[in-house]
Amino acid sequence: MEYQPLTLAIADDHNLFRKGVLELLKAFDEITLVADASNGAELLEKIESDLPDVIMLDLEMPEMDGVATSRYLLSKYPDVRILVMSTYGDEALVESLLEEGVKGYLLKNSEPDELRQALQALKAGKGFFSSGIKIDMLN
Repeated sequence: MEYQPLTLAIADDHNLFRKGVLELLKAFDEITLVADASNGAELLEKIESDLPDVIMLDLEMPEMDGVATSRYLLSKYPDVRILVMSTYGDEALVESLLEEGVKGYLLKNSEPDELRQALQALKAGKGFFSSGIKIDMLN
């Protein structure tokens, strides 16, 4: 399977998780990391001048969480492709993020291949939601 090249930024306050994802992404030749940060505010500083193809955001972070970061990015760049990551699959939360314009939601217990699929789907302008998430808006 041929994958489309894409640029990526990631924000997650859990260093071990973030660094693990970054290490995993090294195996995906098509992905170029342009920024990593421990919260939304730090991420915004790093990507302000060069928006990546996809932005991965942890839902819960100090200083500026994934929801606030998503709202800011979507208000400034309506076509931005955001993949929210969380351990929580709360359907009401996912629906509210969808209504705001977030295009993807990935559970942190997903397999590496599902992460790759999510990033490729968002790069292609499609949505992606972990298989464990069942909400009416996706039907």
